[in-house]
Amino acid sequence: MSIMTYPGTHSYTFTTERLLARPLRPDDADVIFALKSDPQVVFWTTPEKDFSEAEAWVEERLGSEIYLSFCLEELSGNEHDGGTNGKKPHVIGVCGATNLPEIGYMFRRSAWGKGYATEALQGFIKFYWETFPQGHPSISDADERKYLKAVTGPPEEAPQSAASIRVLNKCGFEYWKEQKEDDSVHPGEVVTLPVWRRWGPNQQANLRLAGSGPPSIDG
Repeated sequence: MSIMTYPGTHSYTFTTERLLARPLRPDDADVIFALKSDPQVVFWTTPEKDFSEAEAWVEERLGSEIYLSFCLEELSGNEHDGGTNGKKPHVIGVCGATNLPEIGYMFRRSAWGKGYATEALQGFIKFYWETFPQGHPSISDADERKYLKAVTGPPEEAPQSAASIRVLNKCGFEYWKEQKEDDSVHPGEVVTLPVWRRWGPNQQANLRLAGSGPPSIDG
């Protein structure tokens, strides 16, 4: 299958001070496996043991337009390699829309504590609303086109959850509601997770003009 036949394939890129965000590709399964096989990175679920699981993850995200996935490369690494020595640029993580309008990210542990998550998410938010000022066209619900959202683990259960919440707050996300999901670590159990939301610039402007808080959207 040619890469351009995948519904979730895109040609968008964006850069931040230190990062290049380029489209997820079929040959990125090795990067995904490195991330998703690390129990500290995927603390909320069961780490992957087989490379085929990472391949399936990539296939799923390239197979649907509800995903908008980017691999994150250090710009300094790209400048050093120059793209001419045959080395694959160093990918430190992934970010983007995991199921529009829901967003997410993962980083190698070696990249933790350096501000990359905040930098990447701020860059993605800017890219997203500049590219899709009315929301992504794959989102059929008119209300869901007005915002981006993220789901985290409860902050009291893992330091990674608390760190993710701090990143979201820095990027303008506010607590919205709770949602129940099947527990992927303990089959048969249900977990309650906090959901965070950030309004798009058009909606924020409308709210300022109205002089009121965010409108209620039933979840």
